[in-house]
Order: sequence, then structure tokens, then C-alpha cells
Amino acid sequence: MRAVVAGIANQQTRLPVQGFPHPYSPARHLPGRIEDMVGGVGFNVAAALAQLGAAVELIAPLADDAPGQAVLAAAHRLGVGTGLCTRSLERTPRSVILVDTAGRRQVNTDLGGALAASFDAAAFRATAAGADVCVLGNLDFSRPLLPAARGLGVPVVVDLQDVRGPDNPYDRDFLAADTLVMSHERLSGQDLPGFLLALRSRSRALLLVLTLGADGSLALAPNDADCWHTPAVDVGPVPDTTGAGDAFTAALAHALHGLRLPARRAVRAATAYAASHLSAGELRR
Repeated sequence: MRAVVAGIANQQTRLPVQGFPHPYSPARHLPGRIEDMVGGVGFNVAAALAQLGAAVELIAPLADDAPGQAVLAAAHRLGVGTGLCTRSLERTPRSVILVDTAGRRQVNTDLGGALAASFDAAAFRATAAGADVCVLGNLDFSRPLLPAARGLGVPVVVDLQDVRGPDNPYDRDFLAADTLVMSHERLSGQDLPGFLLALRSRSRALLLVLTLGADGSLALAPNDADCWHTPAVDVGPVPDTTGAGDAFTAALAHALHGLRLPARRAVRAATAYAASHLSAGELRR
């Protein structure tokens, strides 16, 4: 399987806290518990696809600085191609993730100038030609890549990050994807099946999946009368849920376009994959 992934790759620091809100203290001593690593949605999806056996090319805006070099080195270790990653930014994106004792997390992100980045269209088409899938974040620099991939006949999976409703003008271009994946986290209080039905009426997607954290996911295909639920796999207490959605998105793309599984089996496979990595404590955003 060949995959092209466009999204954010960043330097990230994981900082444990007791809870939210986090109480003030002039100093905290956390020996061995502050972790620096490479993450970002784009990098995580590319890494998971590579671990699933796919040949992956990552497209991410970087700077020629130490964090950018760390991203390239981490990708190299995983066998992820970085030929289309730019070095045009003044500084590579960064994030600090606060994680409490219940596994809840707060992602604090500094994307710098990443959203204004652009990529060579001809180089993208040359790389994406013949790929089995393109996985894109709903970022401005991904916007022109979606019609280019579709023009090549390559299926597109889009991660609709921070989705808050079915009528967001920002997301309109991305509704042309073949598969839409999104989290329920910013849909508090909404009728979730109603949200998916409304989004389906505005998109051309063959599959829409709304992840629900510990409650599994809801999904919808064009001919479904209503949403169908896939329960989560119980892995017991999880110290950090960061990156679970990225693992799910990667595994879903692999199941649909690498293994060629039907939608319901693909969602179950993605659920099991994300759970196995959560239980192993391997995920980072």
C-alpha cells in the first residue's frame, strides 16, 4: 500500500499535571516525567501507516532548525519519506500537551506560519500518482491537494479537526473527500446522529465516522437510513489518550484502501488498532 499524508509535524513536550484546572505553584519538580518527542496529526498518521506496513510520503511544513531536523530524523527511522516537506518556515511548529491523572489532555499548539505554507503542485501530483490513498488534515495548505488527488483518481481521507457543526464554511472544500473522520469533542450538547446526517447531506463522502472516545464511534454511509455504532475496545485505565484519533484515522485508511475491507469491518479494525496502541501507551500527539 502506498499513502501520501499531508498535515502538521511538530516538536512536542508532554507535561503531566494533577488535574484541570491546574493549580498555581511557583515550581514543580518532575524528574523523568517531562517528555520531548515528535508529533503532530500529520506525523502521527504517517507513522501509524508506516507501522501498518504502508509506504508513506509525508507532506509537512518545517523550518531548518533543530525541531525540524528532529522531525526528519524520526520520519527516517520509520521509513517515512519526507521529500515533499518544505524547510520554508521561520520555526517548526511546536506543542505542549498537559495530561492529567485521569488521562485527559490539553494540547497547546504554536503552528507559527505553517498554515500559510504551500507545496509544489506538480511534485505532489508526481508523488501521489498511483497511490492507494491520500490522508489530509483540513488545513489551508491541504486545500489544493484534495482536488489534485481526486483528479488522479486517488481516494482521499480527510480528518476534520475541531469540527463544531455541519455548516462550517472553512470545511466546505474538504467535504469532497471520499472519507471524513472527526471527533465529537467540540460537539458537546448536539444531537450527534443528527449532526452526521446533516453533514452527509452536504458532502460526497462514501463514509463519515465520528469518534466518541471511550464510547466508540458513529458512522454513516450514503445508503444508510441511520448511523451505526461501533463500541470501543475496553483496555482498562488509560494514562494518556493523546493521539488515539490519529491512530484510528491511519488504521481506517489502511483498512479501507490497503486491506480493501467493507466499511463496517474497516471501522472495527481501526477501533481495535487504536485500542491496542492506547493500551501499550505508544500514542503521542
